[in-house]
Amino acid sequence: MKLLDSLYTINSEEVVDNHHSFAIELNAEHFIYKAHFPGEPITPGVCIMQIAHELLERHCGCSLDVECVKNVKFLRVITPIETLRVNYIFQKITIEEREVKCQVEVSAEGDTYAKLSIVCRK
Repeated sequence: MKLLDSLYTINSEEVVDNHHSFAIELNAEHFIYKAHFPGEPITPGVCIMQIAHELLERHCGCSLDVECVKNVKFLRVITPIETLRVNYIFQKITIEEREVKCQVEVSAEGDTYAKLSIVCRK
């Protein structure tokens, strides 16, 4: 299930050297937040990873299959009540013939919310 244009929208993107960043805005009215958790919504970790996957596909311009997610660290809870705008920063992007690897940092307003390394197959 694609989350772009339902759970989040892309406000901007920027490429500088080997970094690609996306500023996104979460949709606090999305049905995921009604279930996770009613009255105190938080963004599920699997959604944080799916957004990273979708944004990496956008960066590469092709479909990717997630092969491995490593070193996942959820450092803070992302709640659409307090944090609607989130930045995804892709670093150390390596694009090979059959594989794409990178490190992702999810942040907002100077705070880091999550970090992960992702490996995808083309």
